[in-house]
Amino acid sequence: MAKSVICSADWCAEASDEETLHFLIEAARPHVDQAGPYRDELSKLLENHDWAGLANYSQNYGTGDTDSHYHARQAVAFFSKLESLPLGVDRSAVAWESFLTSESKCRETNRRLRDARLDGTKTPSSVASVLFAAQRKISDILGPVPCLSKLKVSFGSGANTTIKAKASTAKWKLDAQPACSNELVPILGSVLSNIPHYAYEHRTTAASTLLERLEEHMAETFHVDVLITDGLLQFVPKNAKTDRSIVVEPMLNSLFQKGIGLYIKQKLRKIGIDIRTQSEQNKELARRASVDQSLATIDLSAASDTISLETVAELLPLDWYCFLRNFRTGNVSYQGNRITLEKFSSMGNGFTFELETLLFVSLARACCAVLRIGDSECTSYGDDIVIPTGAVSLLKETLEYLGFELNVEKSFSFGPFRESCGGDFLDGFDIRPFFQKKNVSGQTLFSLHNFYMRTFQFERALEVESRIHPDLIQKGPDGYGDGHLIGDWSQAARSFKRDLGWEGVLFCTFAKKQKTLKRKLKRGDRLFPSYSIYVSYETEPSDHNTVRGDEGYKRISIYTLSTGVFSR
Repeated sequence: MAKSVICSADWCAEASDEETLHFLIEAARPHVDQAGPYRDELSKLLENHDWAGLANYSQNYGTGDTDSHYHARQAVAFFSKLESLPLGVDRSAVAWESFLTSESKCRETNRRLRDARLDGTKTPSSVASVLFAAQRKISDILGPVPCLSKLKVSFGSGANTTIKAKASTAKWKLDAQPACSNELVPILGSVLSNIPHYAYEHRTTAASTLLERLEEHMAETFHVDVLITDGLLQFVPKNAKTDRSIVVEPMLNSLFQKGIGLYIKQKLRKIGIDIRTQSEQNKELARRASVDQSLATIDLSAASDTISLETVAELLPLDWYCFLRNFRTGNVSYQGNRITLEKFSSMGNGFTFELETLLFVSLARACCAVLRIGDSECTSYGDDIVIPTGAVSLLKETLEYLGFELNVEKSFSFGPFRESCGGDFLDGFDIRPFFQKKNVSGQTLFSLHNFYMRTFQFERALEVESRIHPDLIQKGPDGYGDGHLIGDWSQAARSFKRDLGWEGVLFCTFAKKQKTLKRKLKRGDRLFPSYSIYVSYETEPSDHNTVRGDEGYKRISIYTLSTGVFSR
């Protein structure tokens, strides 16, 4: 790489598209030179600026050594998820087509499962056995449907149909008019009765005199205006080739969806699936499987978008299916059009991920049960499935019957490579590359430098450091994020603290300034104290005015007992 500085003295300021591509080409070339059998092809793609070829490049893990595969993957990873990569495609249009395709698949699956319910002979016997076993497993995991008072409801950090992302704080959501989907209307009274303080604050009539307020307080009933609304279909960045579809949910739906998701999480722990740590377990299983090849790692294409209504009806107990269906949003709006969904739920729904995990781990373990294969290492984290290789064929048949499609580029059942939950392993070695998603900035260069340091590529780390503006250079220990460069750092300790017995030292790092909204809100300010106590805010962000995004950055000092030496 050339030694000229590419970023400004502003840590967050991004380089232009042209500067970014020029830097990434330079960064990729040393990796291409070490890419072994992939070298010539990747060199040609870089030389010709064939961005589509790079974004779609794939490798054969059955040939070549570990280093060659890593370097080839890293060269490609500089471009494959870059949002500004000039592919000449409308990513929203591609995502819209994918959404329509997924809806078509769900429609077909719904029809197939309804027909099979009338005529059981239409279901392959092997699949029928798996479905029956999965039904039993899911019923045992979930148990009885909980009453609403058992749900620990709370707001997520995202937008809903009445509150945009830029104002997405609990206070603003508490202040806004209640809204729900058509599906929630039949149980709306029960929903509101379980959040009485919120419902009372949103009653339709406001008493003006003390007597009226007392009479209103003593009354057994009051009215609440609730807006009946559809979800909002939106698309957010995914990679260089396409965006990802999400559905922005109505407020009351999203409030209880998160509570349902938490309830399912707790139930999954009974069978050893702890979503809080499951990704790390999946990575370890993938690493081991890349050595002994006893397990396969399975990934699905558009998994959440192809969970059809009838698939959930087929696998869940009827009472649970009806319960979840009350809280889903069945209609969405997009560009003035109303769409009735064939899928059960999508990303944006507060329980979709937990439902995915429940369905796929149950189906995978049901396959093992039918084949009489041990399932102790059969896990799932969303649609990242780990399953014994002997059960892959049956799982594939079952998933395809239910309308799911294996992502063949990310599913591995033979050979020395396995991939799961962000862990990519070849013969037991981690070959996960650094993915460039945004244009180059001081912030992304810090992350790239630290990636190289953590993977012991010290010379490359020094080359990246040479491209960073000198005013940004600050170093510190690993384990505190990427707001500083990992490396040998100057210990800063104040003598008076040493005199008081302080043995630690200080180092400086950059941190994003979170966006905040500070405004007096009539209902939100009154409701927030009780809400914060209810959701136990010691585990939530302490600043209730914070919203998604950031507004610049700041330099902060961190006190640590770590030494200032980085071993090489």
